[in-house]
Amino acid sequence: MRSDIVYVSGVGGDSYRLNDGIYVGRPSDLFSREWSYSIGYASVSSVTRKARKAKLKAFFADVAKADAFRRACDRDVSEGVAGTLNVDGWSQRCMVMESAADTVSEGFFTADLTVVLLDGVWRKGHTVAFEQLTATSGDGEFLDLPYDLPYDLGVPSTRRYVDVGEWGAAPLRFVVYGPCVNPAVRIDGNWYRVDVTVPDGGYLVVDPLATPRSVTLVAADGSTTDAFAKARRGNGSGSGEYIFQPASPGVHEVEWDRSFGFDLTWYEEEGEPPWS
Repeated sequence: MRSDIVYVSGVGGDSYRLNDGIYVGRPSDLFSREWSYSIGYASVSSVTRKARKAKLKAFFADVAKADAFRRACDRDVSEGVAGTLNVDGWSQRCMVMESAADTVSEGFFTADLTVVLLDGVWRKGHTVAFEQLTATSGDGEFLDLPYDLPYDLGVPSTRRYVDVGEWGAAPLRFVVYGPCVNPAVRIDGNWYRVDVTVPDGGYLVVDPLATPRSVTLVAADGSTTDAFAKARRGNGSGSGEYIFQPASPGVHEVEWDRSFGFDLTWYEEEGEPPWS
């Protein structure tokens, strides 16, 4: 059984399909999970998911692809920029640290690859767009009925919702489009605020999965400014105003003043890629 497995270089961004010319099948180490923990009296503590090694048995039927893949992996490691491993739509940062050749023959070979999975979890993102409200109560073109009635349509409801799934807390990534001043969004009882002016044609990115986590202002010309210090972090997680607060499972109302639009990406997280 094969899975759709793709390695994306962190430095060059080139993609290498690992079941097309290079074949890894459906490696059991990728479809496994592990918690790190400490054992106490009738208890466990310090439970977390850490980076771990995974072994992949690879059959290289296309030696040109093998060389390109090898060079990309080594470049990522030497420059300290993680690549991304995508498995059936789920992804995780990784580095390919070792390739031990096994069977070598004319035109093909096999090798054992050692891959370090850096995130401890597999993630799948879901993006929802939230639009700026442009209609007003006096906007006849949008609200006026085409009949001679004693009433017109009211302003559309500003209530919007997001369903962040059912399995666990979800990290939230925001892309806020300008122009706007001090954008703020409330989800699941937490305010996500950044005290900046986002220019017309520019946008603001709040990325909880970047290493390190980042808040970046991008101008219309593509120039960037680190806005991390301008993001509200309250008293940390659970304080009600933490910029990187994950959302709990369920359906949540999304509250903002509708003066700007933004894209919200919430991430499912799993210890192993789903089997189904």
